[in-house]
Amino acid sequence: MPDRRTVLPVVLTAVSAALVAAFVFIVHAPHLSPQWFLALGVLLLLGIASTSLAFRVTEKGSTTDVNYLLELGAVLLLGAPGALCLAFLSGLISQFFVQKKPWVKATFNVAQWTVAAGLSGLLYSALGGDPTLSKAEFDFGASVLPFLGAAGSYFLLNSIAVTAIISYSERQRFFEVWKRLAGANILADVISSPLAFLIPWLFYWNVAAVFLAIVPIIGLRYSYGVNIELQQLNRDLLRVLIKTLEAQDPYTSGHSIRVAERARSIAAELGISSRKARLIETGALLHDIGKIGTEFSRILRQKGPLTPRQRDLIRSHPARGVDIIKPIRALDPMVLQCVRHHHERIDGTGYPDGLADDDIPLGARIIMVSDTIDAMLTARPYRDALPVEVVEAELQKHTGTQFDPDVVEAAIRAGVVTDIAEAPTPVAEPGAQSKNSISDATSGSAGAVRRKAEG
Repeated sequence: MPDRRTVLPVVLTAVSAALVAAFVFIVHAPHLSPQWFLALGVLLLLGIASTSLAFRVTEKGSTTDVNYLLELGAVLLLGAPGALCLAFLSGLISQFFVQKKPWVKATFNVAQWTVAAGLSGLLYSALGGDPTLSKAEFDFGASVLPFLGAAGSYFLLNSIAVTAIISYSERQRFFEVWKRLAGANILADVISSPLAFLIPWLFYWNVAAVFLAIVPIIGLRYSYGVNIELQQLNRDLLRVLIKTLEAQDPYTSGHSIRVAERARSIAAELGISSRKARLIETGALLHDIGKIGTEFSRILRQKGPLTPRQRDLIRSHPARGVDIIKPIRALDPMVLQCVRHHHERIDGTGYPDGLADDDIPLGARIIMVSDTIDAMLTARPYRDALPVEVVEAELQKHTGTQFDPDVVEAAIRAGVVTDIAEAPTPVAEPGAQSKNSISDATSGSAGAVRRKAEG
């Protein structure tokens, strides 16, 4: 059953696609010929093949492919009408028959791809580009700038459409969603898009040679696919490691994952970029890694007061944690800072370095608040879980001494001062994409690949 909140924007997108199609075929009627249909048919077959190479980029089932190369190639060969037809037909087949998406999601995907392809084709012509099936008439030099403008508009329209529907349906801020889905990656998409020039060059050489375009398509698919899968594998292994460590103590089981989820939500509320938010989330996952060892397990389960030696041991865990993870070369220094300083206090009385105020990295200040919230909401051997009202009162009481006031306010606004089952869970960050769609999960972008923001 489709979400009623999503149906209206999907219908509006479909109507927009119909209006764009009507305008394109009335104002830029194509010179139909057997060669025109032959080119469209070859590109459509390649599009279906490209769709079959779609790969998963998120835990929720988001997929991506590189079909956008063919649609931009169609802009060069067939102009706006051909690009629009290719986007519509390949989208229709891939969404409804190959991937069998729910009708609401499939309709939105097909419609917004059609709009992006049609309008980018119109812009190509408006900027002086001359779509042609004739090698003699093709002017590469005169096509470059119009093509880059068309490619940029294609990716921009695509990302805006998906961002808008996700922002609307999930009640998230538009710009934050857009940064997660595309952001600066649109530039990388445009830079890689000239590979689409292979399409007309191969077509002018031999129609059958166009099928050779599947080679760079496969190359891009596996290049970005392997990169995305490795990133996801690293995140999954990290979570498995943390879960395994915390499973030894029933009172801390799941603690780091909950702290990471809260930290990510607080970072988003503060307007921190998605990249830095991911690093803070990683730091939160690893913040207690220094507590590995049986001596810490005994202390954490202890019901009575700590001895001075035990207290010193506990206070050593941030530095120990950094020593443990420092050899991991792939970790950003920001993650190490978050782990080392997550027990520093605003008034300078924290540990291990006694930093104060803005000298404490922002990520560490966020983790301090997130960590404290989860500790108070979790039952311990020496006390029951505290009520939400008490937790909020404690945060306010120690604001300006232990906690950063801005972070506390953001935590309350983000609604994370509650049981984690009710706390907003961040959407998994995906990988490389360049053409969005709405399908099964929300995905972001990190390079030139047909983006499918699934939601």
